[in-house]
Amino acid sequence: MAVGDKIRKEAAERLKKEEEFECPDPTTDRKLNTANRKVAVAEYSYGPSDPEEANDGFWQEKAEVWGVSPSKAKGRKCGNCRVFDITPWMQDCIQAASQSDSYIKESGVQSGYCRVHEFTCAATRTCDFWIKGGPMNSEIETEDIEEAREEGEL
Repeated sequence: MAVGDKIRKEAAERLKKEEEFECPDPTTDRKLNTANRKVAVAEYSYGPSDPEEANDGFWQEKAEVWGVSPSKAKGRKCGNCRVFDITPWMQDCIQAASQSDSYIKESGVQSGYCRVHEFTCAATRTCDFWIKGGPMNSEIETEDIEEAREEGEL
């Protein structure tokens, strides 16, 4: 197969997947999105509640959870988490769900979809589950995460 044919075939396969892509329920159901965010706050310390503040106590707790310094903990945010999905098709999905988080709505901070806790989250926040290597911004990464979820690895 010629290189041009291979590229065209791969592009056609990507487009087909995007056309078949269905938005996750929490991105279309504000109540479910809010409920899932509340679980992330309660069980995985999603926060801080106001990322514009210093939040020294919050970052000290994260440092202890992760076994790093508070300054290093401050660098571990949803925006660089492996399961923070900012793919173009997910961005289309989360427009409405982002409106249920007053901080995202008012600050205009980047939002993405947490593939683990299944809610729209702010790039400037974090949770105990933070995973190095993000954000997720391609189809391949999305498929890898979904496969890991299905196999119970996440």
